[in-house]
Amino acid sequence: MVQLAQVIVNGIDWGIIGVASMLVLVSAVGAFLSFRYSSSKRRPVAREFNYLWRARAFTEVLAVGYAASHLLRLQLLWGPASIIVDGGLQPTTLCRVYIAATYGIFEPGFLLLALFACLYSVQGRDSAKNPNFNIVLFAAGFSLPSLAAQLVAALFTRIFELDYDGSHMLGILFSAYNDQLPQHCGLPGPGGAPPLPDSPVAAAPSDCAFCVFPLLSTFISAAFCGVYLLGFLAVTQRIFSSVINKALARRVRVLQVLTVTWIVVSLACRGCTVLFVPFGLGFEILRVAHMLAVVALVMTLEWFLVLKPVWDTHEAERTLKRLEKNGTGLPMPLLGLPNPLYPPTEMHSLQVESTESAARKSAPDADCA
Repeated sequence: MVQLAQVIVNGIDWGIIGVASMLVLVSAVGAFLSFRYSSSKRRPVAREFNYLWRARAFTEVLAVGYAASHLLRLQLLWGPASIIVDGGLQPTTLCRVYIAATYGIFEPGFLLLALFACLYSVQGRDSAKNPNFNIVLFAAGFSLPSLAAQLVAALFTRIFELDYDGSHMLGILFSAYNDQLPQHCGLPGPGGAPPLPDSPVAAAPSDCAFCVFPLLSTFISAAFCGVYLLGFLAVTQRIFSSVINKALARRVRVLQVLTVTWIVVSLACRGCTVLFVPFGLGFEILRVAHMLAVVALVMTLEWFLVLKPVWDTHEAERTLKRLEKNGTGLPMPLLGLPNPLYPPTEMHSLQVESTESAARKSAPDADCA
């Protein structure tokens, strides 16, 4: 099995830090713009489409946490090769926190917020009095079972005293870290083998541990994502079936395909890591692929549900200002019928367009009048 040198693993960690930082920045900008539109009193376009702005802002906050939580498992920050604390900082504890926070809080919360935002858009703005509060409340409530299960997965080795070191199967099923690689911590390896030349020295033998993905946690995530994808596909299929405009229908289909693809790839990479060990070529490739799939998933949902609506509203504002500057005025009142001047910023507007298109088809042809 090919083993990578510490300097290569450090380079991979630096790459993950860069990608996660980029995602944090994009999500923070999206959260700021969403909150800006939700709190503005002087933006008629935002007021017309503002019933999900706060939910969008909260979605972006969870995206920030989702990206930042992946830094908890990096050797470069907390392991024996830490650039923050000499010898590392309790990597076993941080590995458990990583499992519980990432897959018990941020991942299910982020995905469920996106799902309930789509569901509410299908039902329409008049289906509830406090849509933003309801979306956040339901997302939090439906995340609790996943959080409880992931907490058990993260703390399993603390709750149940079993021979995890002696049994390989128990280790890959329940342990959130691998502490059987002393040669990578400046300590003698199995059978008295000397430590690797470039290995950092751990502060203590107990700090010689590297985060892995326990199968129990992956199984829990797979069960959650299976149920989630059934609901997500059902909701988005309702949107797709109500759309006549081919471009909008294609956009919904792309959202479906990309979301399913990135979730499946992410789970597959996590599950296959148990076939390898940290520093192994296979493990590191799968670790990078998992991170890239997570980033792609978050960016996909952010683009369709947050960034695109923000851009649409910004463009509508520019058009409105240009009309006011030219003295044209508003072609239709904002609170009246749907105004084509203001680009739709909710998936609910797809149904509105479908209704308008059907009405146009049923109306007499102007050329024949």
